[in-house]
Amino acid sequence: MSDKNKPQNNKPQKTSKIPPRPTVPAQAAAGGADQASNSQNKQIGVTPQELQKKSAVAATPIVRTPAGDQPEGDNVDRRTFIKWAALGWTAFAAVIGGYGTLLLRYLFPNVLFEPKQSFRAGYPDDYTVGEVNENFKETQAVWIVRDAEKIYALSTVCTHLGCTPNWLENEGKYKCPCHGSGFYKNGINFEGPAPRPLERFKITQAPDGEIVVDKTKKFQQEKGEWTDPESFILV
Repeated sequence: MSDKNKPQNNKPQKTSKIPPRPTVPAQAAAGGADQASNSQNKQIGVTPQELQKKSAVAATPIVRTPAGDQPEGDNVDRRTFIKWAALGWTAFAAVIGGYGTLLLRYLFPNVLFEPKQSFRAGYPDDYTVGEVNENFKETQAVWIVRDAEKIYALSTVCTHLGCTPNWLENEGKYKCPCHGSGFYKNGINFEGPAPRPLERFKITQAPDGEIVVDKTKKFQQEKGEWTDPESFILV
């Protein structure tokens, strides 16, 4: 049988075709990556805006100034501050010191530090004839002197510049250590720059016979005041 006479098979042939995989656009892929990144950022509590700020800060270079290269303006400001602070403390201390002195003077007036102008000096029998008694030299600036006839109170202040002479018993005189003035036992000046004798104070006896010295009244030999009955007591 010829080919022409063969029955024709008109049944269509089956072909297997695999459809092509759809392509994902690049923008979609990028969006997916962004969504994944955003999802991850949300999980750690950071928003994209905050992450962008942190990235910008991290990218900013940090410029450090060496310790020895401080700006000149800072040094000037520091020196000025220290200067004014020192002046302020000095002024404050001066004010406090001044007020402190005034407060002390108010609480402790000078009268508390000065000896009394009048004091009792014992009885005539307590003193030896020819003796210069120095019991009241330090506390009252007074020598009590007794001779054969009388007792008198002699000032220990040199009439030159106010120093305190020393009684030299072996030499029988008062000698000033400042400028060399010399005085006899009775107070008469005889050497050195002292211009006049030592002064005497008022001396009396209380009703009980005790000696009372009053330094508010002085007697000067050059004025003839040593003959005043209040300048001595008779014994």
